[in-house]
Amino acid sequence: MSATIPPFRDRLDWSAVPGQVVDGAIRYMLIRPDALMGAIMRLSPGAQAEMLAALHASVLDFGGRSAGTYNKTASRPLVEVVAQTAPDLGWGLWTIAHEADAIRVTVEDSPFAAPLTGAAQPVCTAMTGMLSAVGTIMSGSPVTATETRCAAQHGGTTCHFAIPMEHNA
Repeated sequence: MSATIPPFRDRLDWSAVPGQVVDGAIRYMLIRPDALMGAIMRLSPGAQAEMLAALHASVLDFGGRSAGTYNKTASRPLVEVVAQTAPDLGWGLWTIAHEADAIRVTVEDSPFAAPLTGAAQPVCTAMTGMLSAVGTIMSGSPVTATETRCAAQHGGTTCHFAIPMEHNA
């Protein structure tokens, strides 16, 4: 049986020298969401779309590596482990619903959507990257998660995502 993973914040090592925050070999950093998303929104519309797609791809890759590491010791579905970790990362409060054809994720207070209003497209692509990685790990084949409602486009504080799954794990 797999060991239970300690809460994310309990695993972090905050080292003033050399100036790192790490979970084992995985390094993290803090950045204001309004600074990150403000930089993206200062780009031309085409460049915004490219940057958001690049952010999705980068989190799919690097976040997927982290998720794969966490999956090795997970005692419950990986999506639930990631949802539990999300608030410790400042990624909002995640609620998971398993359905026949998909895993639905509701995120209250996404840091990617919160600083924006009237966005032309969904902006939580870091989350779709992570959810795509999680879905791929759980299903064993490539999965692309989608943001079905973004608070930055439609207002409010809640974003909705779907991870297509043939068989929910």
